[in-house]
Amino acid sequence: MNDSYQENAVRAISRRNFLKLMGIAGVTAAMGGAFTGCSSNGADSKESESSSKADEPKTQTVTDMAGNQVEVPVNPTKYADGWFAHNEITIMLTGAEGLVATHCAPKDYQWMYKVCPNMSQATATFGKDFDFEDLAALEPQVIFDSADDLRDKAAEVGIPLVNCMFKTFNEMKKSIELTAQVFGGDAPEIAKKYNAELEQVLADAKAKTDKLADSERVSVMHGNSVYTLTIDGTDTIIDDWIKAAGGKNAVTESTKGNASAKFTLEQVVAWNPDVIITGKADEVDQILNDQNWASINAVKNKKVFVNPKGVFGWDRYGVEELLQIQWAAATLHPELFSDLDINAKVKDFYKTYLNYELTDSDVELILAAKNPA
Repeated sequence: MNDSYQENAVRAISRRNFLKLMGIAGVTAAMGGAFTGCSSNGADSKESESSSKADEPKTQTVTDMAGNQVEVPVNPTKYADGWFAHNEITIMLTGAEGLVATHCAPKDYQWMYKVCPNMSQATATFGKDFDFEDLAALEPQVIFDSADDLRDKAAEVGIPLVNCMFKTFNEMKKSIELTAQVFGGDAPEIAKKYNAELEQVLADAKAKTDKLADSERVSVMHGNSVYTLTIDGTDTIIDDWIKAAGGKNAVTESTKGNASAKFTLEQVVAWNPDVIITGKADEVDQILNDQNWASINAVKNKKVFVNPKGVFGWDRYGVEELLQIQWAAATLHPELFSDLDINAKVKDFYKTYLNYELTDSDVELILAAKNPA
């Protein structure tokens, strides 16, 4: 190998090494620039984000269903629910992820706890004689309730109370919107979807039942415990769905403000309803087999039904009212709603609004107002 060849080879190797080194340096420089840029932009972004968050309001003022102006935290993470029915609204809107206290005990609301396991993280502390200090110790940032009884006590420890009570479908939609506004996050969109479907279900039912003559509207008596004569009157949401479903309330007295009231068997016999719907499964046979009830049309024609009950009773104030309208319409006027597949409707509702997939046997139990197997 001659000297000239060796010199050329060395020069070539040196040139390649030089180019390689330059390439590495270039990439390093480029990467360094990139990292510097990311670091700078990230810092600026974080500062901007922090500044933006600092400017965001920490509270908002809402008008509750009783007309009170209530200042509540924005996006509360801990909350308490003092109204039985409202717990289902809370489950629909938040999955009860921040619920620390509830009015619903597991033994009384078995479907609620099965469908929404987060309920088990809450303390069943509410009740007529509960200790308010126990509730306050759980540090809820807001309390939802159906009355103003606890407002002053709650105010003393700095907890705002939002009255969510409703007695008609229109009020129900407002209450759900109010609750969603307090929760924030995805809740307003969920509320909007539910309310739109509720309106559609009511419209679809009334499109058929509004054409009925008064003589074609069946007389309906409904109560949470009809056999013990605890019955719902007019000026209630029960009266609303009876009318929407093509019925008329057999009870002529208003029970506004209390949903149901005690009546006498003599009054029931005088009202002589065509259909009886009770909230207690075991009362159907009791009513049908009691000779004191035998003269009533509903008993003579075996038109005595139990009202379905799942996470909450379909008939009173929970979000399953959407199912109640459809079930009641098909029960009162099967000839008008022969195409309604209530089993499919129940499954779809639970999946859409309660994030739970029911089995066929689950649906059967709910329609019969029975606890989970």
